[in-house]
Amino acid sequence: MKFIPIRNIKEDMVLARPIFSPDGRVLLNTGVVLETHYIKRLQNLGVPGVYVIDENVGEIHFPENISQRTRSEATYAVKSAFDSLRIGKTFDFEPIADSVKKIIDEVVSHPNVVANLSDVRSFDGYTYAHSVNVCVLSILLGLKQELNETRLYELAIGAILHDIGKIMVPVEIIHKPGPLTEDEMSVMKKHTNYGWQILRRHPHIPLASAHIAYQHHERPQGLGYPRQLTSDKISPLAKIVGVADAYDAMTSERIYRRGILPHEALKVMRRLRGVQFESEVVDLLCESVVKYPVGCMVRLNSQELGIVVDVNHADHSRPIVRLLYKADGTKMRSFVELDLAKEPYHFIVEVVR
Repeated sequence: MKFIPIRNIKEDMVLARPIFSPDGRVLLNTGVVLETHYIKRLQNLGVPGVYVIDENVGEIHFPENISQRTRSEATYAVKSAFDSLRIGKTFDFEPIADSVKKIIDEVVSHPNVVANLSDVRSFDGYTYAHSVNVCVLSILLGLKQELNETRLYELAIGAILHDIGKIMVPVEIIHKPGPLTEDEMSVMKKHTNYGWQILRRHPHIPLASAHIAYQHHERPQGLGYPRQLTSDKISPLAKIVGVADAYDAMTSERIYRRGILPHEALKVMRRLRGVQFESEVVDLLCESVVKYPVGCMVRLNSQELGIVVDVNHADHSRPIVRLLYKADGTKMRSFVELDLAKEPYHFIVEVVR
């Protein structure tokens, strides 16, 4: 499997991972052969690229924290809530609550599956899919903190609705393909206030969850917004969502830019521990996500090229790699898999895109 930017997609490529519409439905599923009209449709929807099957790498199993059905239902529930609020109605909380409970149950049922968030989203569907990813990752971090059932639920509700205030921000700012101006950023920052006002007035939403929407952009040294709170004043749940939100935003593929690789994002977040992100939560993030996700191509210090096929839970930096090419660039006659946890003289030197 490899990621192909939308501009480089060709006919007859076969999808290795599904592509989701803004409402969470599967647009094209794994195994679909791409034809011209499919490619044009994906371009029109603003899909940044696709994961395609590469026969040279063999079959790979992708571990998932939650099922495709649960992800689709949750994305649809988030989109429905946003759509209702945009037209001045209140939103139906029950589908959100049901989805959150399913996500919690599935994440708790798969405690050894570290986050491998690599879904493909359309441009318009980014916010909704991002909300679900932030929810999944926040739950993983909450479990690491040993939150009780009530706090985990409050965390998950706040995480999946953390960006609800964006319905009050002009769509041209939300969907701007590039950096925001100072004035545009000033408008964007108001989404935390809007989110707080929306959620705190909802009769079924815990106040702790509303505080997440309000505070997820606050930072430990008072450099965040909207109130420049310092670490001792920020909700512990908002600290978790702030880290999950930033990580998923950094690693997500967008139509106007590539997401940075997981190990690069983790390096950035470690560097900003205690300044932009709560140190303890960053440390938990490093335990909860994979540096080298299943499916990524890597080069070893031996100059051999391979693909990650599994994760070592004891050490995420030393996955199991299926070797594909020798050091001189010639193709391996048969697959050889190296468990880097058992190969002290082999290590990854770069990810090949």
